[in-house]
Amino acid sequence: MKFIIVRHCETDWNKEWRLQGHADTSLNENGWIQADELAEKLKNLKIKKIVSSDLMRSRETASAIEKYINVPVIYDARLRECNFGSLEGKKKDNDRGLWHGSYLDYDFTKYGGESRDAVLRRHLSILDELSQNDSPEPTLLIGHGTGINTLLAHLKKPHIQRGEYVEMEYSV
Repeated sequence: MKFIIVRHCETDWNKEWRLQGHADTSLNENGWIQADELAEKLKNLKIKKIVSSDLMRSRETASAIEKYINVPVIYDARLRECNFGSLEGKKKDNDRGLWHGSYLDYDFTKYGGESRDAVLRRHLSILDELSQNDSPEPTLLIGHGTGINTLLAHLKKPHIQRGEYVEMEYSV
């Protein structure tokens, strides 16, 4: 099945390099501009449905895209960002070991958050479920930096930045 994977657009916390995790932040002004630009790029790709994280920044990215393509949007908590536990809201700081930038190896369980394996399982479970309904038209998935890039690293696909997308085939 064909998927188009999107990372939500910019928030103030992104600009400040803060770990958002499950914090329900909104897009900033630049994020709304990015979302409209992204929607313009996606409008001719014959997307059959949108599945988005249920967190506000992804919901808002989905709503901007939905204006350009008239397809249903489904919200699914499995596409949420990694839970960073007590580190949510704190700035990424390599000196303190809060983030080392690898999507192949991380573990925030000591802070009350999630491990890489837990994040990957959530993301793979939605791909597996959606792949049961094979269709020539792609499904658009909207998620978050660590979650989506963990999935893409596992699948040996390139990482994406805010407001970017990657097309890929996936089957169970």
